[in-house]
Amino acid sequence: MTTTTSSTTQPKEADSKQNNRRPAKRRLSNSRRPRDLLVIIPTFVLLLVIVFPVLWMVFTSLRPATALAGNVPWSQYFSGLGFDAYRRLFDGTTFARYILNSVVISCASTVCTIILASIAGYGLSRFRFRLRGFMLFIIMGTQLLPFVVLITPVYTFFSVIGLLNSYVGIIIVYTAMTLPLSIFLTLGYFDTIPRVVDEAARIDGCTTLGVIFRIIVPLSLPGIVTVAVTAFIATWEEFLFATVLLTQDQVKTVQVGLAGYFGEYSTDWGVIMAAATVAAIPTILLFSIVQKRLVAGMAAGSVKE
Repeated sequence: MTTTTSSTTQPKEADSKQNNRRPAKRRLSNSRRPRDLLVIIPTFVLLLVIVFPVLWMVFTSLRPATALAGNVPWSQYFSGLGFDAYRRLFDGTTFARYILNSVVISCASTVCTIILASIAGYGLSRFRFRLRGFMLFIIMGTQLLPFVVLITPVYTFFSVIGLLNSYVGIIIVYTAMTLPLSIFLTLGYFDTIPRVVDEAARIDGCTTLGVIFRIIVPLSLPGIVTVAVTAFIATWEEFLFATVLLTQDQVKTVQVGLAGYFGEYSTDWGVIMAAATVAAIPTILLFSIVQKRLVAGMAAGSVKE
């Protein structure tokens, strides 16, 4: 009898507590709403400022060439949209060749960066030796030099050894350019993995390279993805070294080839906007595919246990 009474009173007490909490939550949400708007509205405006040039680029690439040549009333802005600029781009230019060059160079540079950064990051993470701190300082110091001061010595050296207008030369430059930051990223991720994992792998017969690429790298996959995405985007969008070291048309990258579409007396803005849109697609797709792993990798690299 006593049990029945307590079971009927407990739900009533719980309901009364919930009823007492609801107005407090409603008051809290109402009080927070104006403060949230102070953050949401500037964020939305900033996002619109960032996205608007991209949307205008895509829209311009879809407009007919006659509409870009003169003033068009606002009522006719959306008439005649199509892919004529893209047809002129791929039928009348060698833009497909530029894309192939960029894909080969960016992918090869990314793979080289991951391999070298994994080895260097593992060594700096697992071993303590003299001048380790000085070595880290030198690696980070190379990032402080502007690339423009390196152009002349790199061009002179490559002209002597015959690496101008070659895949190998620009891949070496891009690997050296992305390697310092990649080493620091891999170093941070490898520090989060306990050393007992290395010792267990060595007991099973793994060599040092086996421990790195069969054990540590798979365990650091979010961090490796972050390194890969960072290196690929940096090399895909690089222009300064490419425009100096790649002057022949058959080895030009997308960015260099796109710059060549600006004429001295006239410019086909539809073709340029179509080329810019196509050039932006690989990085957007790559970021969309690995977005979750990229965020997880950034968070993992910032925590040390």
